[in-house]
Amino acid sequence: MRRILFIFFLLTLHPIFAQQKKAFIVAVGNYPAESGFKNIHSSNDIPLIKSALLKLGFKYSDIHILIDKEATKKNIISGIRKHLIKEAKPGDIAYFHFSGHGQQVEDKNNDELDGYDESLVPYDAKMEFKKGIYEGENHIIDDSLGILYSQIQKKLGPSGHFLATIDACHSGTSTRGIGSARGTDLPLASPEYKQHFLHQKKDQNLSESAIGNEKNKASMVVFFGSMANQLNFEIVAEDGKNYGALSYAFSKAVNNISANASYQQLFDRIRLIINAQVNNQIPEATGVLAQPVLGGKFLGTPNYFIVKEWIDQNQVVIDAGFLNGITEGTVIGFYKPETRDLSTAAPIITGIVEQASAGSSFVQFNNPVSKDTIEHTWAIVKEDNFGDLQIKLLIDTDSMDQNILKKLADLPFLKIVKSDPDLAFYSQNDKLILVNKNDVIIDEYAKSLTPNDLFYKLKSSITKFGQSQYLRKLSQENSQLNVSFEFIIVSRNGVKIPENLSLDSFTNESGLLNLKIGDQVKLKVTNNGLKACYYTLLDFQPNEKINVLFPRETESPSDYFLNPGTSYVIPTAFKIEAPLGAELFKLIATRNPINLRPLDQRRGLDHNSTASPDPFENLFNQTLLREDTGTRGGKVSNLPAGQVNIFSQQFIISE
Repeated sequence: MRRILFIFFLLTLHPIFAQQKKAFIVAVGNYPAESGFKNIHSSNDIPLIKSALLKLGFKYSDIHILIDKEATKKNIISGIRKHLIKEAKPGDIAYFHFSGHGQQVEDKNNDELDGYDESLVPYDAKMEFKKGIYEGENHIIDDSLGILYSQIQKKLGPSGHFLATIDACHSGTSTRGIGSARGTDLPLASPEYKQHFLHQKKDQNLSESAIGNEKNKASMVVFFGSMANQLNFEIVAEDGKNYGALSYAFSKAVNNISANASYQQLFDRIRLIINAQVNNQIPEATGVLAQPVLGGKFLGTPNYFIVKEWIDQNQVVIDAGFLNGITEGTVIGFYKPETRDLSTAAPIITGIVEQASAGSSFVQFNNPVSKDTIEHTWAIVKEDNFGDLQIKLLIDTDSMDQNILKKLADLPFLKIVKSDPDLAFYSQNDKLILVNKNDVIIDEYAKSLTPNDLFYKLKSSITKFGQSQYLRKLSQENSQLNVSFEFIIVSRNGVKIPENLSLDSFTNESGLLNLKIGDQVKLKVTNNGLKACYYTLLDFQPNEKINVLFPRETESPSDYFLNPGTSYVIPTAFKIEAPLGAELFKLIATRNPINLRPLDQRRGLDHNSTASPDPFENLFNQTLLREDTGTRGGKVSNLPAGQVNIFSQQFIISE
């Protein structure tokens, strides 16, 4: 009888134990020349996505990949049907990823506001519309994807789940195109069709047909690299390689979330990671985000790493790389297993990361260590390094004074390049203009400036841009200094906003807070940590300018202090002003008061020049690229692990 009950018990649990995770990855980067599409770095995305999937509990044998010339429309669709529909069972989890170009095409069934369907561009698709020759038959439009998605959901059933990530763009405007974008501004349509829909309202949602909430279907979440009216730019990661913005951000976020994280938490991290790399690009998500990632069925991020390989007595490889926030120069301590309290424990040995790939790092020791001593230790970050401060500049004008060019080339943190720059400098009418890769104007200069004046103004603009780019990437968490903030909208258009009105009323279709020019706003700061701390608020504008909002110039940094378990509404309201676009606030919580204003603005407030500066304040000052930093090639100091807590929040400013 017991045996029968035991067998019955196993049979009832079979769907749980039998659940499998199936993945299908498509990456198209080397398009044929006759297609008209430029080559991109989609193949680089594959190891990142695989790393994320392994973290999420997928098996190597269940991750299927289609790349470049094999990724035709026929093979992509048949691959989806085979791996995510035919081989899947009810209750399984399925995942689909596409890295490649995207393009808008003629809407054949009149279901799009702007007259265009969004589409994925397979290897055998072509960019230009030629009547009777190529009219988009090899593009995969969102309507077709929606049908496939629905079939996947039906096969998985209500106990299954489907996740998709689309790292391609569908439309947008880019007048100079200095960044590497995954898509084209040119829609695939006849000239007559384009003229007819020239002034139609732009679609903001990528694929309305993709989401189904029927009871007999699996739940589904889809992440997109950008909004439908934006270009999706590639980013340059810590290893110097180009990756898709979404592939990089998704993989990095997955490698740094807890086991019970929701899709909303994952997506919030994705948005912040992309915004730190590519300003004014806003990823999108569809589906119910208030649910655990893959139902919570994946491993959380440990607070330690392990030795993956012992190379020799002076070098080992650990199982963590730049996806885990580890870069060249990071200091790693190796402790006895089960070491929990690092404040009292001393490491067996420390080493410095010499090279970091996506999921592993080479650590070099100054002193020799045996394999037996090191192989079972816990590797824990002692000092964070956020990479060198290097800026790539493209000069797109023949009128550049040679003396200026030489002076710029001599700057140790600046590299003059001919492609894939961070900044481009060019002539336009009576002005000289400096823009970033998103074509956002950083600064403008009169052509009448003397060469000397132009050099110093250009150098100032470039260094401020470099500081903004570097500081945008800073991310450090400390549970003892866990301070966050929330917006309180005081008034809009001169009308007072009720205090109990939810901020959800002010979010856009992507779930981002959308503030308007002229809004009066306050901030409520909360200390959820265990220690009292000081805090500073930095504002990163769309044009790469940085402002210290709090403390203000006339205030003391020591005034911004908060005890654990308390909240405080900063009484000073501020007005939302131009420029328009994606803005980023970073709240820096520290154990000691810090002053992040330039020295000429400090006016002696709580700043003793003879005292040793706070490590974060020292790091911040080095990003100003003064001579002491510049002579070292743009390198900045390490930051002790857990030194600060950085809380970031992005929002949109519109008319």
